[in-house]
Amino acid sequence: MKKLILYIRIQHLLLLFIFSLIEASIGQSNYHALPSGLSDNGCIPKNKSVKVPDKNYLIPAIEIIGLNFFVGGLNAYVRNEEFARISWRTIENNFRTGFVWDEDNYMMNQFFHPYHGANYYNSARSNGLEFWEAAPYTIGGSLMWEFFMENEPPSYNDLINTSVSGITLGEISYRVSNLIIDESTFGLERFLREFTSTLINPMQGFNRLINGTMWKTGESITKNDYKLVLSTGVHNLFFDSKFDNSKSYLSLRADLVYGNKFSPSSNKDPFDYFSLRTEINFAEGDDILGIFASGVLWDGKIKFFENSNSIIGIYKEIDILSNMIYKLSAASFSGQVVNVYRASKSVTIESSMSLAAILMGGTNSKYAVEEGKDYNLGPGASGSIGAKFIFSEFGEVYTNFKRYWIHTLAGAEGNEFIGLLNSGINYNILNNLIIGIEFLLYERYGDYKNYENYSDSNTAFRIYFRHTI
Repeated sequence: MKKLILYIRIQHLLLLFIFSLIEASIGQSNYHALPSGLSDNGCIPKNKSVKVPDKNYLIPAIEIIGLNFFVGGLNAYVRNEEFARISWRTIENNFRTGFVWDEDNYMMNQFFHPYHGANYYNSARSNGLEFWEAAPYTIGGSLMWEFFMENEPPSYNDLINTSVSGITLGEISYRVSNLIIDESTFGLERFLREFTSTLINPMQGFNRLINGTMWKTGESITKNDYKLVLSTGVHNLFFDSKFDNSKSYLSLRADLVYGNKFSPSSNKDPFDYFSLRTEINFAEGDDILGIFASGVLWDGKIKFFENSNSIIGIYKEIDILSNMIYKLSAASFSGQVVNVYRASKSVTIESSMSLAAILMGGTNSKYAVEEGKDYNLGPGASGSIGAKFIFSEFGEVYTNFKRYWIHTLAGAEGNEFIGLLNSGINYNILNNLIIGIEFLLYERYGDYKNYENYSDSNTAFRIYFRHTI
């Protein structure tokens, strides 16, 4: 089980690396990326992808039912899980009891449920349905699982995480997999593209396999622009912010920007622009996992200054951060304002602010175990502020701070306040190669009703090389 968890933790990050190698080796990318906010024309002029199939509303429903029975069968007869022993009596009890807060562990609730929801969503998406058409299938798949596939009562947090976070991860994985597919290719290149795309989006790969499009020759279709930035380096974490208590990690990170945030007129559908950061830091006995995703639902231009380019928008977001010391997750809707101001020919200033409603968030607490859980969860809010100074010849200097508030509805009753700060410098070595250093701070304060209040903090330094694909 631990090996499976580690595999899924790093799968999407490593597949982004594979994607970059495919694109670089085949020669699909031949541009020099500009710092974010300096261009309204996107990052890559074109990408060859896959034609959207005709809409089918019945097949996704059949696939989702089949997927639930398949996973339920594995749980019952292969893994021999007690919760998977279902009957008509357990289904009746679930409807009679109604929704509760479950006691599953952090990774199961905050990662595997969204991953499962993404498969529901992509069953519909890969059968030609649009964003808003695919969303109800995700909710329906989750409701079926909660009421019919377990002998435990349905869970509030599972429904929200599977549906809301699953839609976010599902739409991103759908679009990334379509970036990789190119039906005009053949031979080894076609195999690598189809194989990698299927690992990222299994339901689309399954549908392409059964309908035969996986090996059919198609046309080259122009799709959205994107920019992929890969970095590797050393991440040194100081526990309790003490220099004599630290651990070093091998750090891998992939940042994908899809579409153009500063061109709202081209963002006609949800997630026509999104950003995705996935990272994993390896060390003996501990791995730090980070997933930060944000996709546009609506945006438009506003005017602050004469030489500025400003946008305001509503975004759907998911944040996941986990290691052996601290855990944080938040599925939210945020309002953002971003302004890019050209101070001179060589200096550009980018600033941002956001406020978000957290539908479901979670963080670990030393008191949660007293309530039968390994973390506290509930709704809340967050706010962020950031600034970046971009120098055309030098590189960039940046700082960002995000503060989370989570009101505990399951766990140690009270309120959790978490702050994430990252500040750093990126120096241009070559056109697409950067060396950077980053300072990170994670601080937490718990205000509890039945326990003593508690606070802690951890700091880290990260040195890395970054390459733009």
